[in-house]
Amino acid sequence: ALARVGVDKAARILVVDDEEHMCDVCSRALRRGGYEVVATSDPHAAVQMLQRDPSYDLLLTDIKMPTLSGLDLAHIARERDPAIAIIIMTGFASMENLHQSVQRGVADFLAKPFEIEELRLAVDQALHKRTLLQDNLRLRTLEQLLANSEQLSTTLELPELIGIVLRVTLQQSGGKAGFLLAVEEPGRLAEPARSAPQAELLEPGRALAERALAEQQVLVGADVPLCRLDSAELHYALAVPLRAQGQVNAILVLCDDSTALLRPGVQEAIMLLANHAGAALRNAVLYSELDVAYQRRQELDRMKSEFISIASHELRTPLSLVLGYAMMVRDQSSGEQREYLHRVMEGAQRIKEIVDDMVNLRHIETGQSQLVLEPVVVQELVELAVDNLRQSSHNQQHEVVCQMPEKPLALLADREKLFVLLGHLLSNAAKFTPPAGRISIHVAQQPTEALAMQGHCIVPPPSEFSSWLVVAVRDTGIGIPEREQTRIFERFYQVADSLTRERGGTGLGLALVRELVVAQGGALWLNSREHEGSTFSVALPFRAPPSDAA
Repeated sequence: ALARVGVDKAARILVVDDEEHMCDVCSRALRRGGYEVVATSDPHAAVQMLQRDPSYDLLLTDIKMPTLSGLDLAHIARERDPAIAIIIMTGFASMENLHQSVQRGVADFLAKPFEIEELRLAVDQALHKRTLLQDNLRLRTLEQLLANSEQLSTTLELPELIGIVLRVTLQQSGGKAGFLLAVEEPGRLAEPARSAPQAELLEPGRALAERALAEQQVLVGADVPLCRLDSAELHYALAVPLRAQGQVNAILVLCDDSTALLRPGVQEAIMLLANHAGAALRNAVLYSELDVAYQRRQELDRMKSEFISIASHELRTPLSLVLGYAMMVRDQSSGEQREYLHRVMEGAQRIKEIVDDMVNLRHIETGQSQLVLEPVVVQELVELAVDNLRQSSHNQQHEVVCQMPEKPLALLADREKLFVLLGHLLSNAAKFTPPAGRISIHVAQQPTEALAMQGHCIVPPPSEFSSWLVVAVRDTGIGIPEREQTRIFERFYQVADSLTRERGGTGLGLALVRELVVAQGGALWLNSREHEGSTFSVALPFRAPPSDAA
């Protein structure tokens, strides 16, 4: 019995209920949803189906059946496929049943009676969980594959390498016996190397390997004796082509006495591990995977940019209307109504700030934002940013201290970008500093050699400037763990979900700070310790304005 390993076009669902009409109702509803459904009212028949065919994506079963409990059936299914989605239909959702279900790896229940839409929703959610679990299992598999690949790189001796390949693939798959058949010439396989002296590849197993070579694809064999280990015959096998430089140079045959070897997750793992047997193809596979990941990242970035463009266009006009009319009505109101309208305006203003942040990021990334240099007095911009902070919703009666030169510090800078940068540094400090905490702003002109003392470098300073405007914002807030001190400058990243909920924010502010620093040819540092506070230091090239402008 031979079958090709393919990719399912639709999720496969096994429905089990001792009431035939319930099987029929669920099957019809799920088939209309585009699923491939197999149904039975006999739980023992369901066990046989799971043993013969490990490719079911979801088991939908009643909990109380006369000959076999749905929980026991779920346990059998989970042993065959750790990633299978399972939904228990029950009219007896007791705490004992829930406890037993959790022990058997079942977390999804569907209480009878239920609507068809509830069934479809439960199935969709369970399959989504299965996808996440499969992704997690793949990540774990990749970690193990990397460890195993190091073993494959420890020798260039062919007999020793064959032994390592058989050992690590059996370890990966859980199989009982393995064989490696080298390709002596096109279309012909040599005598197999075996994982153990007492292992013997039978004629049907060799025929499976030859067919895998001819078709150059993974094949599975079942229901016939394929190999023998000691005196026991093994009836399940997986034949995997090994490739080097695009050519099949060997066939790996793994055998077992159960269908666990034939699970899709196991097949994927063995296919990846087999590719590492050839050093040349190993590199090609890894580079290919990296390229796929890079393309996905690029597509996500494109979609984010498109969303930002649409959001900014569609939100700005209605936001302007909301702010304008709210201000008009507020000015004509008093008492509680005036306070309510003030809160409406604060919320709308916050949305406008988020849209502005997204637009600014997009303009910087796409090169639409140009540096406009003009004479700027730093103290004036700092004082304006501090005033805005005190008027904002982030103000929690913090003590704000400014340490700036008495003499006006004038330079050529992009006024708008510098003001936005200062605003986000102060806003970030205010969010994560407790009420009555202290926020300090220190402004100074410093030479290049003084920059090395600022802290952990996020953006290094360019080498063509010798004098810098340094603005340091220090807070007495919660601090940032060392492992997170680089990631907080990524877009939409927050240190923890709890911080996001408690203190708000979209994770765009520091990402925009970083991009604004880079756009102005500056440098950025972070010095932080948990529970002690943080200091963000920004250095911008000090370009002296013309004497008449100063």
